[in-house]
Amino acid sequence: MGILARRWLGGVRLVAAMAVLTAACSPAGPATPAASGSPVQLKLWISGTPELDAAMNKILQQFQTENPNVTVTLEDFPFAQYYEKLTTAFAGGSGPDVYWIDVRTAEFAKRGALLPLDKYVTQDWLADVIPVALKEGEWNGKRYSVPMHELANGIFVNKALFTQAGIPVPHDLKDAWTWSQLRDIGLKLTDRSGGTTTRWGFGSQRDIGDWVVLPYLGQNGAEPLSPDGKKASGYLDSPASVEALTWWGKLYTEDKIATATPAPDAFPTGSMAMIDAVSTYVIALQKQYPNFAYDIAPAPQNKQCAVMTGGFNAGINPATTQPDLSWKLVDYMTRVKHAQWADDSGYLPDRKSVVSSGTKYNEQPWKLFLDELNQCGIHRPASSEYSFFADNFQAMAKDISGGADVKGSIAKATSALDQRLATAN
Repeated sequence: MGILARRWLGGVRLVAAMAVLTAACSPAGPATPAASGSPVQLKLWISGTPELDAAMNKILQQFQTENPNVTVTLEDFPFAQYYEKLTTAFAGGSGPDVYWIDVRTAEFAKRGALLPLDKYVTQDWLADVIPVALKEGEWNGKRYSVPMHELANGIFVNKALFTQAGIPVPHDLKDAWTWSQLRDIGLKLTDRSGGTTTRWGFGSQRDIGDWVVLPYLGQNGAEPLSPDGKKASGYLDSPASVEALTWWGKLYTEDKIATATPAPDAFPTGSMAMIDAVSTYVIALQKQYPNFAYDIAPAPQNKQCAVMTGGFNAGINPATTQPDLSWKLVDYMTRVKHAQWADDSGYLPDRKSVVSSGTKYNEQPWKLFLDELNQCGIHRPASSEYSFFADNFQAMAKDISGGADVKGSIAKATSALDQRLATAN
């Protein structure tokens, strides 16, 4: 199989499979043309972790074994730098042949940085995918990316604290806590001493932003934008949205059961009783805190259930000189080896055939997460102006959690979004 090397280059993890020297001497930019059977190089960019590198490299080694004339170089960038790196590379005429892309698919498609995949993606290919997983990869009626995996959220609870307090933990969507129940439990399990909070009743694994807060709008029957993505007024500032954001904000301000700046690892170290976290948090807890006892409840419900879903998709650089081979790699990662990827990475599978093929997904907590995907899944606005939306929504949410006037914060975000989104396509 050749040499496998891992090294750090300016903060970038580089996994070079096959001949390292050959890869190092290749020209910058997408793969160069090659006749069938002659050596071909592809570049794949992702944003992950060392564990995801290992899982992905396993797939790439298998791909190269089946395609011995192909060398795939994997580069992994920290998420905070990833989209800036992609933007800079494309502006300079280089970049990968294949790359991970999330809800920003529409943004990159609008820039001409993604190849339309409709000639490759058949209806049978799509029919095997859980519908909500397909939402982020579309723009203007065309498909520009396909899902690698999915995520869903649950309420992770400290098992010892809940047992001590005599609080049962539901495991089925029909038994999910209501907003009122979640708040009451958070109040009961919050501890303060001398004006200092020693244990928060509730919190979020991810920073305050659209991933964390949009589900509360969905649970109250609200949407942040119009169906065409061109208006926030009448949606983000609707009575249902204001009610949801007011209730959520009070968890931080009046109730004081949550903090916007929790200590690192507050949940497994006992200073947070409940945490709203993504499904891959299971893997992190198993690895870092194997002796910590926890349980997982469904996301809360109000008028209905709503859980944020999403993850990375795979797309192709239109500048690649190997589009068919690039699609072969994309298909291999997202379909052929999908079951393996889900097992090795800890992400949820998005393929119905994979979900139904093993007993793992009939067991908790995976069954709960997949039930949420199928019955309660919502997604972030798949708009070509997503980044602008996300920045304004996050600023609004942070203002509200900090005690700012709810309606005033919403009005400010709504006005800014209306002006920008009116011309979005």
